[in-house]
Amino acid sequence: MTSDMQNISKRNVMVSAVLIIIAIAIYHWFVTPHSQYLMAAEQYQKAIDTIDKKSKILNSQIQIRRKKLENLTKEFEEYKEGYFETEQAKDFLSNLQTAAENSGCAVKNIKFPPSRYAPVKGSEEMIIHQYQANLSLQGEYSSILKFLNTIHNRPEKVWVESINFEMKNTENGDLGCDVTLSIYTLKVMERIKNVNNKQK
Repeated sequence: MTSDMQNISKRNVMVSAVLIIIAIAIYHWFVTPHSQYLMAAEQYQKAIDTIDKKSKILNSQIQIRRKKLENLTKEFEEYKEGYFETEQAKDFLSNLQTAAENSGCAVKNIKFPPSRYAPVKGSEEMIIHQYQANLSLQGEYSSILKFLNTIHNRPEKVWVESINFEMKNTENGDLGCDVTLSIYTLKVMERIKNVNNKQK
């Protein structure tokens, strides 16, 4: 009787041990990997959400900066229209006498001082030169005004630095007019650098 009880106890112990081993195996085979998968999936989702939020913020910042750049580019292009190209400046100055005569003015004297470099504070890429013309004209007031309107009727800016009138002929109303004009040329060196970099 005692021997039978011992055999039953041994079998029970063995069965229990086998069940425990099976349970442990099942846990390691199914439960643990599943839990790890769920944790990994949760971490992955958190990472995706974080990346998505950062992406939206970056896209918003990019859009703002792009819009700002577009506005600055537009402003610069409008600003640049007020400047002459170098060849344009030379043509403009060489045609001043013809423009004055076509307006009915007599050109008594015309001088072109040497061009001057006008440094731009905080920018090494932008090179600006000032060109001047000193004219002594004679003619009716309407003719002088027509000449000034003619040279101003263009996209590039023509600056009247000084102007003085005096009566030359009281009989026909001719006036003498001494006027100093200034124009500016603009060259952006950054564009040249970009072209050179692309060629390399």
